Amino acid sequence: MSTTPKDFYQVLGVTEYAEMAVIKAAYKALMMIYHPDRFDGDREEAIRKTKEINEAYSTLIDPEKRKLYTNSQSASNTSSANAQTAEPEPNNSASDKSSELESGWVIAVELVEGLDDLYQQLNILSKDLGFSFKQEILQSKQFSEAKSIAAQLELDFIEKFFGKNKDIQNFSRWLLVNEQRAAAKEMNKLVAQTAGHLVASEVIRTIIVRHQISGYEIPVSTEKKIDYQLGDRLPDDGIVFYVDHTAQHGLAASSEDLSSPVTWHEAKNKSGNHFYDWRLPSRTELELLYSKKDLVGGFTNQLYWSATESDSFNAWFQNFYMGEQFTGNKNLTHRVRTIRSF
Repeated sequence: MSTTPKDFYQVLGVTEYAEMAVIKAAYKALMMIYHPDRFDGDREEAIRKTKEINEAYSTLIDPEKRKLYTNSQSASNTSSANAQTAEPEPNNSASDKSSELESGWVIAVELVEGLDDLYQQLNILSKDLGFSFKQEILQSKQFSEAKSIAAQLELDFIEKFFGKNKDIQNFSRWLLVNEQRAAAKEMNKLVAQTAGHLVASEVIRTIIVRHQISGYEIPVSTEKKIDYQLGDRLPDDGIVFYVDHTAQHGLAASSEDLSSPVTWHEAKNKSGNHFYDWRLPSRTELELLYSKKDLVGGFTNQLYWSATESDSFNAWFQNFYMGEQFTGNKNLTHRVRTIRSF
């Protein structure tokens, strides 16, 4: 008798990242096959399968139980990663369910024009989303409503992971369709972190820069702008240290220094590579940044370069311990904190 813990995800034939709707659909499909009153086979086998399916479903449908179960599975997999394991027992429920679903889907696609196109569009965004669509269509038999069902499933999916801002939604769809999965995951995190306090163009810009994405034009947003305040953290981790009279524009500093002291020329080059519009602060901006150093945080009591030259050989820098500004040779090495306008 195997002592290997049951994989509830495998029992239902879904992935670890499956949404609740997918878990519910998988459960319904399996119960249609294995319910003792419907199963075309051994009744004891049907009872055993039904018990197994219900056990998996009751755990995965409850968010707290699912979290505890998934964490315990991860810990178990980690601790046994280097141990020799027995050949896993075959799981027929997933394959039987898949076979039942696919056979019904093949017939539906032949009968309903455009049905498979709708499925493929959803499947590109999420395989679980495509699966949910198949389940919904085959169970409801609402073939004439397939287009509206697909649109609603897609909207629910996009809103769940990327919020209700239309610019964010359109960009997120574009990322998924163009196989920019890592960027889409970070977009999801940024939207969650900045909920209720974001400007779509700022979030989109951050993702484009971080992931070096080309081919997408940042929309000119018509949404109501937020009023920035000193100390606000922007989606790209910039920290606001100056806001103009409109409260819509100002200056933000990087949340940390460049890794080590560099010459002035190196500072100019490296700050340009930090993000495309991050730069060395001017002498005046550096003085303002010094006055807000406690607000921004992370500074050392050392010397910091400004972008302002005093002549072809020298440039201005600031002592972040005492606050004085000096001019010195560009070949000296000082610390760097980049800023950008917003």
